[in-house]
Amino acid sequence: MNKPATEFSIPEATPAEIEAIAAYFRSEHWQGAIAALTDSDETLYHAHVYIETQVHPLALEEIVKQWFARQGRPLHRRIEIFTSGQVHDAGSIHGIEPAGLPHFDLLWQWAPDRLIGPAPRKETLEIWGERYMEAFLAKFPLRTETTARDEAELADYFASPAWTRYCELNEHPDVVHIHANVETSLHPSILREHALRAMSARGWEIEEAVPVAFNMRGQMHGKVVFLARRPEKIFDIAWSFNPTVGIIPSTRYWLTTESPTHDARTMHELPLLLKRYPYRWLSLAEVEAVVDAI
Repeated sequence: MNKPATEFSIPEATPAEIEAIAAYFRSEHWQGAIAALTDSDETLYHAHVYIETQVHPLALEEIVKQWFARQGRPLHRRIEIFTSGQVHDAGSIHGIEPAGLPHFDLLWQWAPDRLIGPAPRKETLEIWGERYMEAFLAKFPLRTETTARDEAELADYFASPAWTRYCELNEHPDVVHIHANVETSLHPSILREHALRAMSARGWEIEEAVPVAFNMRGQMHGKVVFLARRPEKIFDIAWSFNPTVGIIPSTRYWLTTESPTHDARTMHELPLLLKRYPYRWLSLAEVEAVVDAI
């Protein structure tokens, strides 16, 4: 029997609610996304799975962790949960990296009339792989060889106040995700090489660094995504093409108005988002019941 709801109690999930959540993870949407990540004939770098839900993101995180563990694909790293920088009522369960699969994000928005399901949008699965990135990068006359001027600009950037501030914020425990924003005419493989040197010099331990694209206000932009063991975070260098420079800190704002040179998501934003709607918390026993029913 459900406990009476009080100011300090959380109603128990009913068997029907447990089944409704489990049914999503048995559905064509979730199973299709996992199949797309598992069975690809190309190298995949990253993916987004879009849902709408009333389930608290921390409960969803635990369901995802337990489900992958039971599939023999335990998660490789800590998950980050933060708000979207573009949609005020959306968030991301970010950096889900099951063993043997590319990392992906579960992006959610509030569901007005159901516990969980695919988001009401045209594309509910986005995947960035080798073929996509080759076609995306071919749109820009990116240079693959550096001049002496380019090398000087690269050295200046990775010694700049903008880069130092990005590093300090990334190391701060309150920052859960961050982009450095740059303008460049250089191929992202060059940015990757020089960034890895600068990160190593700072004592960071990077496990993987991959090219990805992302949608910002209807337009695709490039970035290099760094998956690190130290600090245990996933963070990016986002770039826009500028043929007149090798590399400089961005001169225009991207996702936020804090600074044109970086965009950061902090721990303080998520509680504000979660207060907007009555998200459903699940106990550990209820999470296990959901996973048992999948």
